[in-house]
Amino acid sequence: MRRLANSDLASLTTRPYVEPMSTGLSKRAKLICVDWGTTNLRAYAIGEDGSVIDEAQSNAGLRSNRGNYSDCLTTMIGSWLKQDSPINILLSGMIGAPTGWQEVPHVAAPVALPQLAAKAIPVTQLHGHTVWIVPGVKGTGISGLPDVMRGEEIQFFGAQRLCVDRHAGQPDIWCFPGTHNKWIASGENIDHFSTSMVGEIFELLRQHSLLAQSLEQNVSANQPGFLRGLETGRKAGGLLHHLFSVRTLDLTGAQEKSDGLEYLSGIIIGHDIGAQLRKPSQYVGVVASSPLARKYQIALEALGHSSIIIESQAATINGALAINEHLLAASEQPGV
Repeated sequence: MRRLANSDLASLTTRPYVEPMSTGLSKRAKLICVDWGTTNLRAYAIGEDGSVIDEAQSNAGLRSNRGNYSDCLTTMIGSWLKQDSPINILLSGMIGAPTGWQEVPHVAAPVALPQLAAKAIPVTQLHGHTVWIVPGVKGTGISGLPDVMRGEEIQFFGAQRLCVDRHAGQPDIWCFPGTHNKWIASGENIDHFSTSMVGEIFELLRQHSLLAQSLEQNVSANQPGFLRGLETGRKAGGLLHHLFSVRTLDLTGAQEKSDGLEYLSGIIIGHDIGAQLRKPSQYVGVVASSPLARKYQIALEALGHSSIIIESQAATINGALAINEHLLAASEQPGV
């Protein structure tokens, strides 16, 4: 898979980068799944045995690629489609939002996998292969307020399957760290879930707040600073008071600026874990790529919880395979 070199970075501010087509697949694909978000998209060609044959990625998310979705997708995966038998192309994420390719309404929780698959919408065909958009889910958060998700629903069902395959116990709750963390109660269905703006708030504070003056940007991970932030989050005073300590510890010389980012990260993540996990010693499934997954595992352990890590790519692929099984069963396509 080709990745961006430093020389490519300047062009990203003016146009979306779409990874050129490869020369074709080494063997037949039975499914293509695409995780298409606001800033990026990732595509995977999946073989008959469930393994990834090829993959591609692009920064042509919704923010930089409005209204040119079919051409973008063809440019990215066109060479994968040169096979005789038709396959499904499953898109998930913000591509199904009102600002995406076509709005696919959220399905109301509780939602089982067959219901999710049944509400997928075909939007076009590429070289005889049907392109589907999988819906998101709407429900109620821990506060009783409305909540929504797009993309994590596929990962949730994929992660559940992977736990079964590993003969691992199902977690009490699932955590999907990112710009907007999702916390989903474990079970056969998606029922209650909550969103936390962890990644977005972290970026806003590090770049645009008073606290930025007490942070060294682009420093390597500092686990002691992160652990101190977690511990601060357990003290009295609340999140807003704790955030200001990033500034005061710097001003008083009690903390180096090089420790500030990880300390800030620990405060925010610690508060989120404390707010979402109301019972002690919970078993949490963390769906993310490393090192973010490892950071959450460290935080959960420090706060008295246990965890299992499921790689986000594997969760996406396994969830897409599960949905595809239902689409095939409902369609009389070859392979049913």
